[in-house]
This record gives sequence, structure tokens and C-alpha cells, in this order.
Amino acid sequence: MVRNIKNSNTLVPLTDSHSSVQPQPKNRGVISWLFPKLKKKHKNESSPAPTESEEVSQIFKDLGMLSIEKLKRELMEAHENRDAALMEVAEMRSSLGQLNQKLEYLETYCEELKKALGQATQTKDSQINEKLGKGKSVIPMPVDEEVMVEGFLQIVSEARLSVKQLCKALVAQMEESDTTLMDNLNLVLQPYKLSLNSKYSKTVLYHLEAIINQSLYQDFENCVFQKNGSPKLLDPQQDRQAQFSSYVALRNLSWNEVVRKGTKYYSEEFSKFCDQKMSLIISTLNWTRPWPEQLLQAFFVAAKCIWLLHLLAFSFSPPLGILRVEENTTFDPQYMEDMLMERQKSHGGSRVKIMVMPGFYVQGRVLRCKVICRYKIVA
Repeated sequence: MVRNIKNSNTLVPLTDSHSSVQPQPKNRGVISWLFPKLKKKHKNESSPAPTESEEVSQIFKDLGMLSIEKLKRELMEAHENRDAALMEVAEMRSSLGQLNQKLEYLETYCEELKKALGQATQTKDSQINEKLGKGKSVIPMPVDEEVMVEGFLQIVSEARLSVKQLCKALVAQMEESDTTLMDNLNLVLQPYKLSLNSKYSKTVLYHLEAIINQSLYQDFENCVFQKNGSPKLLDPQQDRQAQFSSYVALRNLSWNEVVRKGTKYYSEEFSKFCDQKMSLIISTLNWTRPWPEQLLQAFFVAAKCIWLLHLLAFSFSPPLGILRVEENTTFDPQYMEDMLMERQKSHGGSRVKIMVMPGFYVQGRVLRCKVICRYKIVA
């Protein structure tokens, strides 16, 4: 029986009494390999072994510490970048300040160059004039001549419009007053076969403008706007300068300023001019009534425009000439503008009946005068 047992291949299961070694968990070796720190810890048999959940918690804790360290480094880098950017902004501001200083210096330098150039040009002109035997240098005008031409043309337009408004104010005042003023004007219009009651109201106004302009522009050719008047300054260059200075001083003179202080306060010559022209208009129209403020204002505007026109015309060298035409002059479209052009189309050759507004010769150009013509009826 014993022999059979020795020679038998049958495996006999071992009981608890036969085994001397306790069974080991299969995953113990894997966890030890993943976390070698656990091998260094010697635990007492009485302390409980750590579970997998505790080990996983430790892993996440370690990862959290790493994330905080990374955020700290990124925050420090952001602060460093901000400081660097602020330094760059400060440097740019400093550079802009230096550029502004240089720009101001350049502007000052350019102004000095302009002054030096003007002085050098004036000196050169003086030397040229001395060589030519003129003795005195040409004094330049404060503005360019082309600017003066533009200003003159503008004043011509203002003068023509202001006279038109003055005529309308005169007619309105006549209609508000008694018939005496209207009768007196009809006597003035009688040579032209017109009256205030005429159906050609536009033509009547044109003729009244012509009469008023004849009074206002009388003696325009004279240097002081007076018959046989003499210049205040014998030096032509100084006289031109004085004329232009007076023009600049009176250009913006307003009616309210005149009401407060009078024209004589601003210019004695202009005040005399206004008195003379008003007296001439009153005598021409046989006016017998005081002028109300509205009519005085319209007269002031017209008189000021024509006075300025004269000042500016005599600021040129040579002075700008006025263009006038007499009655019965053959119509010439190069020098005249017909104010009733629609009639000229249906009629033959024409001659001047009356000049409504004078024209001017402006630096080789012609500013045409405005006329009304007599027409020949074509059969």
C-alpha cells in the first residue's frame, strides 16, 4: 500500500496543515514597480496596508503641485513681459518728445530762412534799381498781385449789387412818401421816355441804376476821387502803399460801427466822399425828404464798395482804368454787355442808349461795362 503510493503519479491536494507559505496578491509586484517609493517604507505588521485609492489621490496631489508651479512661472513671465512693454512705451514717449522739439526747431528755422530770403531779395532788388539809376528800391505790396486782382473783381461784384439794392430802396421810399418824389424822378426819366408807372419796370430800374452810378463813379479816374484832385504822397510807391493800407482798414467797416462813431472817426477822406456823393444824388433826383435809416444804410454799403474799389484800383502800378462808353456808341460785345440781350437777338445793329454800370481794364483783361441799347428793327 505504501509502495503504491510512492510510485503513483496522483497528486494529493495539500491542506492548510501542509502549506507553510501564505498566498501573495498577483498585482502587488506591478504597484511596487509603478511606485518605487513604497519599497522604502517599512510598515509594522500592526499598520494597515495603503489602498489603491490612496495611492491615486497621492498621484493627483503631486500633479496639482506641478500645475501650481507652472502657473507661478507663467505669471512671473507675464509680469516680466509687462514691465518690458512699459519700458518700451516710456522710450517711445521720450522719442516723440524729442521729435516734437526737433519739429519746432525746424519750423523756427524755416521762418528765419523765409525772413532772410525776403531781406536778400529786397537787397538784390535795391542793388538792381541802383544799377538802373532808379535810386529807390521797389517796395513790395503785402499780398501777391493776383490776389489783389481777385479782390478787385470781388469788390466790383459787390459794388454792382449794392447799387442795385440802393435803387430798390429809393423806389420803395418814393412809393411810401407823397407823389412829389415820384414826380421828380419821372422828370429825370423823361428824356428816356420812361416813368415809374411804365410797364417795363425792369428797364426803369436799369435807368435809375445808370443815373445813380453816374453820380457815384464821377471822378473815379482821379487819384483822390475828386475833380482835379492831387495825390497826398508825391512818391508813387508810397502812395500805392497808403491806398492799399486804407483799403485794408476799411474793408470790414460795418454799418453798426458807423452809427456808433460816424464815418469821420474811421476815415476823414471816406466821410467827405460820402457827403459829396449823397449831395450829388439828392440834387440829381430832386429829393426833398430826409433819408430814413434803411435808406442811409443802403447808401453806406454802396458808397463803401465804390470807395474800396477806387482804393484798390490805385494800389496797382499803373492804376486800373475805368471803362466808360457814351451815348450812341456802336455796341461792341468785346467791351460791352447788353442787359436786354433778348431784344438784340430779334433786332439788327444797335447803339448805346445808356451805360448802366462802368467796366474796368484789369491787367490786360477787360471787365465789360453793362449798357442798354437802341435797336434797329429788321424789315
